[in-house]
Amino acid sequence: MKVAQVLSDLTSLRDQKAALDLVSARPGTASTVTGSVEAVRQRTAALLSGTKDQNDTDLQRAKDLVELHYAVKVKHLSKGNGGVEADESLEDARHAVKVAMEEMVSE
Repeated sequence: MKVAQVLSDLTSLRDQKAALDLVSARPGTASTVTGSVEAVRQRTAALLSGTKDQNDTDLQRAKDLVELHYAVKVKHLSKGNGGVEADESLEDARHAVKVAMEEMVSE
């Protein structure tokens, strides 16, 4: 069903802006291709110059996600043997899924 919807969207595109709006992460931010390119250039220049955009929510979310990943990784490693137990339970769960899938296929 999703494939049919995507194909319908693709065939209904008549101009370049419609195509960009379909695939753009932020379709409403730039109205033209030139505007989009210029926005990317400005953003890249700002990042390379070391300036920080505190108002960028996407950047802040990415930073928060990296911090969360780091915190979880450190906590996992600091448990010592706890990490091994988690790996064993993960292997047990994988084995249970494999057995269930084999039973479904054999029926």
